[in-house]
Amino acid sequence: MPPPPAEDLSAYIERQRRARGETTTRPVAGGTNAAAESDLERRDRIVAANLGLNRTPTFGHDPRNAGGIFEIKELNYDDAEFWFFGFDKDIDRNARQLIEVRRGDNPDIRTAVVRKMISIIRENVTGDFLWVSQRLGRQVSLSARPGDNAELEDFIMRDIFPGARPP
Repeated sequence: MPPPPAEDLSAYIERQRRARGETTTRPVAGGTNAAAESDLERRDRIVAANLGLNRTPTFGHDPRNAGGIFEIKELNYDDAEFWFFGFDKDIDRNARQLIEVRRGDNPDIRTAVVRKMISIIRENVTGDFLWVSQRLGRQVSLSARPGDNAELEDFIMRDIFPGARPP
């Protein structure tokens, strides 16, 4: 029986690099040189890239407007929950936030959800912004100005709940 190898593949590769006179630094994401990353650091970097943690979610393509993504989690008669992936002022970074909505004085829960989304948008944007419409498959320029509320509410209602009848 042959003796077990004295080194693993990564040690062999490192030994070969040193023999060729290469340094132990190598380019990493972004094109910068850094010390060789450990397997754990490499795994964390790859997981972060796959999850999109290195990207800023936006309502459109302009990350200067903070932006965010909405995803309905649950919709009932009197209450709803949706996820907001975007800037959280409390922790000063992008985060996933679970938003709970109650029907309250609104005609129905869909209207309450849309109005809550608009209030979140207005916390980050005061004028025009780009909305990425999954229904239309393109970006749409909308206004977060209070004077344009009826049009904004109508558009988001049709985009989020395409088959819904007006309340």
